[in-house]
Amino acid sequence: MNACRFKYAVLAASFMLAWASPAQDVQVAASVDADEIGLQDRLQLTITVSGPDSGDAEAPRLPGFAGFDVVGGPSVSTQFQWINGRTSSSRSYTYILAPKKTGTHMIDAVEVRVGGKVFRTEPVAVKVRAGSVRPSQPRSIDPFGDEGLIPRRSASGNNVFVEAEIDRKRAYPGQQVTLTYHLYTRVGVTGLQLQESPPLTGFWLEEIDVDKNPRPERKIIGGNEYLDYVIKRQALFPNAPGKLKIPAATFAVSARTGGEFFGIFTQSETLYRKTNELSIEVLPLPAEQRPADFHGAVGSFNLTASLDKNQVAAGEAVSLLIRIAGRGNLKMVPDVALPQLLDFTIYSSKQAANVRVFEGKWIGGDKTWEYVLVPKAPGEQVIPPITLVHFDPEKNVYETLRTAPMPVKVVRGTGAGGALSGLSGIGKQPLTRQGTDINFIKLTEPSLSAARKPPYRSPWFYLLFALPLGANIALLLYRRERRRQLSDVGLARSRRARRTALARLRKAAKAGRENPRGFYDDAAASLSGYIADKFNVPEIALASDQLERTLTARGIGPELIREAIACLEECDFGRFVTASGSPERACQLTRRISKLINALEES
Repeated sequence: MNACRFKYAVLAASFMLAWASPAQDVQVAASVDADEIGLQDRLQLTITVSGPDSGDAEAPRLPGFAGFDVVGGPSVSTQFQWINGRTSSSRSYTYILAPKKTGTHMIDAVEVRVGGKVFRTEPVAVKVRAGSVRPSQPRSIDPFGDEGLIPRRSASGNNVFVEAEIDRKRAYPGQQVTLTYHLYTRVGVTGLQLQESPPLTGFWLEEIDVDKNPRPERKIIGGNEYLDYVIKRQALFPNAPGKLKIPAATFAVSARTGGEFFGIFTQSETLYRKTNELSIEVLPLPAEQRPADFHGAVGSFNLTASLDKNQVAAGEAVSLLIRIAGRGNLKMVPDVALPQLLDFTIYSSKQAANVRVFEGKWIGGDKTWEYVLVPKAPGEQVIPPITLVHFDPEKNVYETLRTAPMPVKVVRGTGAGGALSGLSGIGKQPLTRQGTDINFIKLTEPSLSAARKPPYRSPWFYLLFALPLGANIALLLYRRERRRQLSDVGLARSRRARRTALARLRKAAKAGRENPRGFYDDAAASLSGYIADKFNVPEIALASDQLERTLTARGIGPELIREAIACLEECDFGRFVTASGSPERACQLTRRISKLINALEES
């Protein structure tokens, strides 16, 4: 009996050990491909989960790396082996890390959950030095290949690097700063890709196309000859005064390395190169001699205005076209204000901007506004000069552009006389008595109680007589008020601000289903456009450091101001972060902006 019990106990213990062994056999380890790298090199971090349950492992939870950025991964691989009837398996997660600065950095413990249990790796120390520490490849000469028997060099060290440069270190708000990225190489390059582009906070950004097959220039740097390729160019327009930074960008460069004998031993490796950081000092626009009607236009422009005809009948339309052209960010130029046109009815304008690149690096073009004017009465009318004040950063002066007066001859149109006379009241005619030869035969004397008062003694008679006159007076007052509203462009913008902004927001939400990142540009434009129209301020006053002052000065509460700034920052964040392109996040932001616009409308 005891022997039987012993057998059962041994069998049960065997099952328990067999059941528990997989959990005990799970191992999680972290490894790197090098203990010492250069600032321009990349580090490969591999998290390996081994054991029977490795297939149940969840993705590793990476800690915050103080000295590295994760620029690639994870790439997942699985291994399975059967040796002498025993199986083993493992799963690996590989990440690519880019060092931020020199020094010794720790890769903290990485957590991996396997079968409901959390495992942690051991910390790993990595030393980062300046430049690159990749081992040099042996040199060889291709006797039949490269022109001039140029020896093949290693792609390590300073043989390949990228650099960012700006054409000026000081600028005014709205003035263009051209940012150019250069690739300098002493080896053959077969491919290039922008790996990491941090957001450029504080700038309005315009891309400038570069040649897809650029021709290099030869430059001597540090006594060595390099080929200089222009690989990327951007036009930056600062939004507000202050010191702005241009963070470093990371490029992946595919370079040819090794020897090339009969063209069969050439190798290609991918190098990760980081640009230098830059800073720009943005000066405030000069306060001296700043005209009162300056609204933020910065650049070198000229202004023209024209009519499609110089003679028109009263009640017919004439088209007024205003055009500003030159070099500068036309998208930041506010609407040109019209002079008072009391003798015309003004209808809303059509606006168009044609932005293009000059000389391969300057942003400019033209922007037009088209207004429909309807003269109210015949006569010789004159459209006064139209003005625009702008700041020319090259000359460092404010300039007032002014068009010539435009005469318009308004003639009486067909049926105009009837239309005008219809507003003069009731036409008076003399009363005559006719047909007195036949009178009514009175059979009885009328009752005194049944006798009616003459019509002119009734108050209704005078009321009916005064009604057309009152209608004409009311019409004149209405037209005068309407004329005042139409001539006040700021009032018109304020009244239609909410309707225009919500329509633009709905359009952005619909288009964002196919282009999530483009949604954030349109959503930000709808909110900033609403604030600019509602409070009649130029869009340059909506920069992050000026928005709070602008809204506070107009009596907006601090909670709404914080929400407006948060929404605009959310839009800026969404333009550059991949994870922000989710439809749920865009839908949530749409509701926030819509609620904010309604709250601002009621404030």
